[in-house]
Amino acid sequence: MKRITLMFALVIAIFSATSCLSQEEKASKVKWMSVQDAVNQGQKDGKNAKLIFIDCYTSWCGWCKVLDQKSFSNDTVAAILNYYYYPCKFDAEGKDVITIGGETYNPSAKSGRGASHELMKVIWAGQNGGGYPTMAIRKGDFKPVDCLMGYLSPNELEPVLIYYAEGFNKEMSFEKFSDKYADKYRQDVLKKVLNK
Repeated sequence: MKRITLMFALVIAIFSATSCLSQEEKASKVKWMSVQDAVNQGQKDGKNAKLIFIDCYTSWCGWCKVLDQKSFSNDTVAAILNYYYYPCKFDAEGKDVITIGGETYNPSAKSGRGASHELMKVIWAGQNGGGYPTMAIRKGDFKPVDCLMGYLSPNELEPVLIYYAEGFNKEMSFEKFSDKYADKYRQDVLKKVLNK
């Protein structure tokens, strides 16, 4: 009887570990990199640099976790981020020292909630305040493109990512683009991104 109970417990443990692993794999479909690595890659790639997408999060931000679970785990959103962007995860209260264009950005001297990294001031520049989650889109040389604050569902985030990645922001307003996205542009984008 002990042997059967032990075998049953082992099967449950293996199943639980496999279940947790598949959730981790699902959450990590995006090939995240550090901000420093993205900036370095953008400099290396020069004129061929992709846009930089930065997910700025904190450990206490509930909507940051929802963004990970729902939006970044979405197959289409992940494929778009991996194809068009250098996707970055940035702990806005983290301890990384980041150098961009000869400027060094340090972590906050404070710790805990509200201890924003110096880089957040750059990312939030021109915004009416700041908050989390913040998603920043920057050029390969780190010049600003847009700063998005708050949770966006996969269906809301997808057209925003394409709007900038395909350069539609140079031709038309986002409102005009988003009205046409599903019918006019989405199918071609998905063929390219998903290799269909």
